[in-house]
Amino acid sequence: MGNYETHDLAPVRDDERKELNLSRRITYKQYCKHVRGIFHEGCLTEIPWNIRDSISLYERMTVAFNAIPEIPPEMPLRLPHLHTIDLSHNVLETLPESFGLQFHLRTLILRNNRLKSLPESFVHLVKLEKIDLSNNLLKELPQDIGNMEAIQKLNVSGNKLRQLPLSLGASTTLVLLMAQQNRLYEPPQAICDEGSDVTLNFLRKLYKNSKPVHEKRPLTPLNEFPRVRGNQLHSAVPNPHSANMQYIQSQTHTTNTPSRIKTPLLPPLGASSLESDVLKDRVVGLLYGAAIGDALGLATRGMSRDECSFYYDTEDIDYTQILQDRQRVLWRPGDWTSNFDSMLLVLDSILAWAGVVDELDFAKRLKEWSEKGYPELGDTEGIVLSSTIKKLLVERDFTENPHSVATRVYLQELDTPASEQNGYLVSEDERSSISSISSSISSMSSDRSPRSPCKRLLHSVSSESEFDVGCDQPGVDNGAIVRTAILGVPNFFDLTEVQNNTLRITKSTHPSPLSQAACCVISVIIACMFQGKNEMQTSKEIEEIITIARDQGRKLLVTNEEKADFEYYCSLQDLDRLDVNEYGKMSYCMKPLGAALICLRSRESFKDCMMRLILAAGDSNSNCCVAGAILGSKVGFSRLPKHWVHGLRKKQTAWLNVKVNLLLDMIGLP
Repeated sequence: MGNYETHDLAPVRDDERKELNLSRRITYKQYCKHVRGIFHEGCLTEIPWNIRDSISLYERMTVAFNAIPEIPPEMPLRLPHLHTIDLSHNVLETLPESFGLQFHLRTLILRNNRLKSLPESFVHLVKLEKIDLSNNLLKELPQDIGNMEAIQKLNVSGNKLRQLPLSLGASTTLVLLMAQQNRLYEPPQAICDEGSDVTLNFLRKLYKNSKPVHEKRPLTPLNEFPRVRGNQLHSAVPNPHSANMQYIQSQTHTTNTPSRIKTPLLPPLGASSLESDVLKDRVVGLLYGAAIGDALGLATRGMSRDECSFYYDTEDIDYTQILQDRQRVLWRPGDWTSNFDSMLLVLDSILAWAGVVDELDFAKRLKEWSEKGYPELGDTEGIVLSSTIKKLLVERDFTENPHSVATRVYLQELDTPASEQNGYLVSEDERSSISSISSSISSMSSDRSPRSPCKRLLHSVSSESEFDVGCDQPGVDNGAIVRTAILGVPNFFDLTEVQNNTLRITKSTHPSPLSQAACCVISVIIACMFQGKNEMQTSKEIEEIITIARDQGRKLLVTNEEKADFEYYCSLQDLDRLDVNEYGKMSYCMKPLGAALICLRSRESFKDCMMRLILAAGDSNSNCCVAGAILGSKVGFSRLPKHWVHGLRKKQTAWLNVKVNLLLDMIGLP
């Protein structure tokens, strides 16, 4: 009488109608033939019409091991309650656009078909949790597949995919992703072949790097470093999402050899927890922080605290306000001094030798700089502030064997009568310490010819000038520690290599155990910060890094006196206890170490920490140079005081930026 539907299926109870099983049971031999495309005569070649012509209440449908080439467009209307579909081992080449109407679908098994693409409506399957698309012919996935609300497991292994959508890295529900046996370049196939966890971690990091950072912007705009990126990477990626993505890809072992040669300092994947832009910001911050500290610290070098208060504002200081007197007249306002110059000598050597740290090359550069300075900046000679380095530079064989010469001069100083050492007495423990140093230093030779190094003196100055503020104890002035922060950059992920590089350069001028220990603490702290294993937001996190570095430095000490002095300066948290004006010890290597650790532990800003150090006087430019490098590595270039960044001399910063860009290129940073 009214409308009704009929079909020729046998009557069944409601509980039996939950699953429609049209799969064909096969033997092993039949399976082998089926996967080769030899289909049994009993295989279905289409969904039965009696299913397509009526509305059914089935919740699960299994039609595996057949030869069905397509799904009828009306199926979502006829089987609207399906939550599981298994169409594996068929010959499907496409899915209808209407497939997105299977609103209740939670599990979809389409493995071993011939699918070449998925419909745009696929991403509208909002309840779909498990998707098996393995062993098909897919060349791409919907870009928004990762935005599916319920997706938890996805298998796309054995396809022809070239790229996984970045949206997969944004998914908060996806817990398993299989993408082996594809042709992927993004992520690299080698990453995906390592398994789900590695693939998901890579995609999430890739997504985070490509996502704009919408953080609260300060009232004063952040500094932007003028990055000029070299052609160090030759990626096969067409239209990469960003330089950050390319940087992550370059860290895998799939990168070609020419790219590796041009990025010798490229860290391996996972070497740093920092995003690439943050790591770049901190590397630049190290160099600019040191330059600013050196240039501003010159303002009060050798002054009394009363003189500091008289000549300068205690809240802020500008380069143009720096008093011009005997200590300061040789440098123009906004120019750094010999401290930062010596750091750049190390950087020049690293750049020239493709990331290799070589003491012979450094010694030659130091010698040439002392004679000519940096001519391209208008120098006629370099001002040597370290009394230890002055004594080495007159030794004829210094450039051929700096370690042995430095040790020889050091031993000679310790054997000098006390009256000639301003009252400093050498203990038996110290003599045993020196004996161990002498026996541990091996000579090195090289026929490499480094490039000529390249400063800015207003007038020529004698090597016997009165710019050394003083350190009575032989061989432990701050001439080595002011240049050492840059050695925390190469191979920062390997603390043993960082320490070895630091010792190699330190012992070329300062073989004393205290100098070695102080320098190692600085470079290891820098390396730990670049590793980014903690966020340094709490005192506990900061102390963890300091403890790692202090443990490394402590191993280099021999006598109890050395160890006690080292522990004292490493534990300082108060600038007053540092006593930067201590008579006979103003340029003692432990003073910059203590200053840097005090600033690192402080919750104050870069500016406030620097102002406190500047107004404390003593060997302020040395103390501020080291502390500035540490703080610059912590806060990054973008957050350095803008007027201090732009107040540096333009000619010097343009010249410096070229070197910084080369360093970033060698690390592979975008």
